Amino acid sequence: MSVRATYRIQFTSDFRFSDAARLAPYFARLGISHLYASPILAAREGSTHGYDGVHYSLISPDLGGEEEFRAMAATFREHGMGVIVDFVPNHMGVGGADNVFWLSVLEWGRQSPVADWFDIDWDSATPGLAGKVLMPFLGDQYGEVLAQGGMELRYEPDRGAFAIWAHDTHKLPISPQTYATILRAAPGFEELAAAFEAAGAAEPSDPVWPDLRRRLRDTDPTPAVEAFRGTPGDLDSWAALDRLAEAQNWRAAKFSMDSDAINYRRFFTMSDLAGVRVEKAEVFAGVHRLILRLMEEGVVEGIRIDHIDGLVDPKGYCLRLRDALDRPFPLYVEKILAPDESLPESWRADGTTGYEFANLAVGLILDPAAEEALTQVHADFTGQTASPEDLVHQAKLEIMAQPMASELESLTDRLLALVAEDPRRRDFGRAAVRSGLSQVIAALDVYRTYADASGLADADRARVEAAVERAKARAPEIDPGIYDLIGAVMTLDLAEEQPEKRDEILTLVMRLQQFTGPVMAKGLEDRALYRYSRLIALNEVGSEPGHFGVNLAAFHDANRDRASREPGAMLTTSTHDTKRGEDARMRIAAIGSHVEEWAAKVEEWHGMLASDEEPVDLSEEYFFYQLLLGVWPMDWAEAPEAQDLAALRERVEAAMLKSIREAAVNSRWVFGNETYEAAFCAFIGRALGAPDSDFLRSFLAFHGRIAPQALGNILVQTVLKLTVPGMPDTYQGAELWEQSLVDPDNRRPVDFALRERMLLEMQEKAPADVPSEEGAVKLALTARLLGLRSELPDLFARGSYEPVEAGEGICAFLRAGDGARMLVACRLNRAAHPAEGMSLPEGRWQDLVTGTEASGRLTFGKLPVAVLIDR
Repeated sequence: MSVRATYRIQFTSDFRFSDAARLAPYFARLGISHLYASPILAAREGSTHGYDGVHYSLISPDLGGEEEFRAMAATFREHGMGVIVDFVPNHMGVGGADNVFWLSVLEWGRQSPVADWFDIDWDSATPGLAGKVLMPFLGDQYGEVLAQGGMELRYEPDRGAFAIWAHDTHKLPISPQTYATILRAAPGFEELAAAFEAAGAAEPSDPVWPDLRRRLRDTDPTPAVEAFRGTPGDLDSWAALDRLAEAQNWRAAKFSMDSDAINYRRFFTMSDLAGVRVEKAEVFAGVHRLILRLMEEGVVEGIRIDHIDGLVDPKGYCLRLRDALDRPFPLYVEKILAPDESLPESWRADGTTGYEFANLAVGLILDPAAEEALTQVHADFTGQTASPEDLVHQAKLEIMAQPMASELESLTDRLLALVAEDPRRRDFGRAAVRSGLSQVIAALDVYRTYADASGLADADRARVEAAVERAKARAPEIDPGIYDLIGAVMTLDLAEEQPEKRDEILTLVMRLQQFTGPVMAKGLEDRALYRYSRLIALNEVGSEPGHFGVNLAAFHDANRDRASREPGAMLTTSTHDTKRGEDARMRIAAIGSHVEEWAAKVEEWHGMLASDEEPVDLSEEYFFYQLLLGVWPMDWAEAPEAQDLAALRERVEAAMLKSIREAAVNSRWVFGNETYEAAFCAFIGRALGAPDSDFLRSFLAFHGRIAPQALGNILVQTVLKLTVPGMPDTYQGAELWEQSLVDPDNRRPVDFALRERMLLEMQEKAPADVPSEEGAVKLALTARLLGLRSELPDLFARGSYEPVEAGEGICAFLRAGDGARMLVACRLNRAAHPAEGMSLPEGRWQDLVTGTEASGRLTFGKLPVAVLIDR
């Protein structure tokens, strides 16, 4: 069935497949065509999101297992709906003891039958790491953990195997080729030890190993294991365990070692997520065996690919996936596009997961007249003078200098090796080459380019060349020949110059491209967007800091382009990754209509809350006021009860601490500043400690002032997402007010019973007749427009899109198809005196918002939106 509208569910052990199945009637009444499921495969123990999968051929037992998943899909089919699954081909969860594939690699090293699944540099130049995998999961220096008894040798009688456990959490398997060392540590095991020694370097698949394990299971090697125990506090007493660990295919190290010596590709800077080499045919087959079988059987109808930019060859992956089935299927990719970037048509994907629309919507709704004033208010209060572009550039350099230094060093090694025998370039110094790489990568204005065996697109070539020029301007002290070399490599010009090295150059370029995406993500999304606090409604995944708004012409152009290129592309306003929920974002955007009052309030609040003894960063204080305005429940016009305020304070504290650590100015995730964090929590406590505080009285007064604009913004965004070209997705619970903060706040349980009851109560009412309390009006609009998409699928899937000239501050467009015409008009809060209505084209128009007929002229009522149908 065609995808008209999806509903995203974040499955957890507390909300399983069976729970979703029970909601199928509700989703059908709401107008959803497909459930959009978070990752369904087995993940690390206790996972709350599923992006740390550990097995590609096992549906998570914690979520209900395969039987329950199939039953859920069947229930949805009975109600006329399908299932789309979020799939993670780029990485697997490692560490702990859950991933049997990773454990095999640790146990057997390069000999493991799945060693090629993971992107591991077995020839690392780091001392003590050649031929090993770094395991940076220790809480302290290796020797300190060892001395304190934090590493323990254990015997597993069910497998006939040995492993060292670190912190009682991380399993580090012992290679069977070293079992003899253990067995010879106590009398009585000489014969078995000799048998293990005789097996020598036999392949892991050799039948000798299962036979030896069976013999081991018939013994009790406890005395041998005891010989590897020492006395806590006495490092020398652990020498035997130390020697055994040194003989393994892994090296245990302190967690902070990852930035210097990590030798496997990971997801961003997360060492517990190891990159998978899905570009290899045999790995692709193993990774996709189950999901493709579910798709072939029709249990799963479509697929959403997580972090497509992490793959070495995104285009090749998409084409291989398309070719794996003999029928078309919905294919969406999580790809963050720059404002002037398009998804390559050659990928044959239906579109991205829709962050572009989220940024397009807030840009349209913002009042452009507020930009200069808000910029000045922000600068005056925070004292921040650096441009957004400089903040992003600096943040990207910081990411490469520390948490991703190891990956940068590896690329530097490869680049130096490439030119080591080139007399024109061999004199480039290591430090200069590393710095040049950093500057070019930091200057790149997209997440990555896509050079492959077929070459490089002209648009990507232009981006590389522009990045090189920007790097030269920012850091002219670096030899310009280094920049030229980097440009020649990234554009593949060097491969044309030296065809004998084409494969080596292409390998380097594709690894470099895999690196630039995480640098952009960590530098922009996870640092700069938390440092630049002018208006955090604009600080979203896929946004461009400093870019304030979108004019009507650009908005219409984007919609027409989508209708032409990707009519089925997903439209998103909230996801599990957004920094703030869609309605929190719209409330913050309403500040633009009250800049003078906002400026006065910020100064007033600062005077109430600031402390000379525990000062906080003014930019983070400014960030806090906006965050609080976004999360403050829409229906709290007055101060809440103390317990409700305390619950809100807990959520706000968690979100602000995450923001502060991500910004990495005053604290950070690793080696953070507990004193500063405590000071900021005390600041929040002064703001939200008591319902009757002077601060809350003042805050509620401003909340009341922006409430009408905020409500209008929310309804406009809702209508636009459900009517412009594309396929709308509703994040779980967002059919009512969605004022969540950054994850994990946006994975809180959803009250579906409330939503079911409200939907039944309003079924016969026009949206304009539904109250706004609890988000009822938003639910009514959502249900009515999703219902229209069900009634007129071709109008939305293939209908035309034409802008309509209307009065000042009105966004209007006409869509035609499926034997009907639809006129959408939204009054924006971006004009000083927005028009109250507009002339209507000839026709018999029915206003779905008011439930009345309209002709001649449309006049907005109490809602700033109108959706009219002529059929």
